[in-house]
Amino acid sequence: MWGQETWTVVIAGLLSGAVAAGVAWFLRKRESEPEDVTIGFLGPSLAAMYLLVLALALATEWQTIGSAQQAVGNEAVAARQIYWAADGFPQPAQGDLQSQVRGYLSTVIQHDWPEMEQGTLDEASDQQLSAISTFVLRFDATTSAASNAQQYAISQLSVLASARAERENAAGSRLPLGVLAAVIVTSLIVAVFPFAGGIKSQKVSVAIAVLQAALVAVTVVVVFQLNNPFAGPLATTPGPLTEVAALVGPQ
Repeated sequence: MWGQETWTVVIAGLLSGAVAAGVAWFLRKRESEPEDVTIGFLGPSLAAMYLLVLALALATEWQTIGSAQQAVGNEAVAARQIYWAADGFPQPAQGDLQSQVRGYLSTVIQHDWPEMEQGTLDEASDQQLSAISTFVLRFDATTSAASNAQQYAISQLSVLASARAERENAAGSRLPLGVLAAVIVTSLIVAVFPFAGGIKSQKVSVAIAVLQAALVAVTVVVVFQLNNPFAGPLATTPGPLTEVAALVGPQ
């Protein structure tokens, strides 16, 4: 019922909560009390720093995911328009162009996506796109209808190339190591702070600290899961391209 990403988040939360509970149990007889002024200043300061780093990481990842989804949508529309533009070409050029578009869609869906899920992308679909562009540019239009179709296909090829380039950039986009390190360090500090600051042994205090540690661990896992816009719980899918491929027929 649950996917791998969901189980990862649940397990991370449970493990971190268990560790926090163990630390609280170990420190349950601690008699020294922290200085109220120091704790009162450090607590909000650390929380603000943690939230700032977390917001930066999540906002960057969300922007990358949004850019990837928009690029895929634009790519699907452009591929469909080029396929329809081929109707203005005489045979056999019409069939050749439509076949190349179907082949491009097939490569993107079946070849590019598994690679992008692993964080890489080769030049297979880009080479096919270059071949389509060369074919359209070299086409000798002998009628006004064919010339109009050629010009429209050329304009859509520019859109398609731009969308693929955006998709490629998104596939290789990752949070800087410094940001990831900051997320980990600040998360650890926030999770450990209640225990290091002299948490009281009352069950309510311990329960709140354990819950906080679990939530912090879950947040870190989510940040790492969203670091690839083509993998994880909010992964960009080839849905729009798949719809176009189904519309134009199999290769």
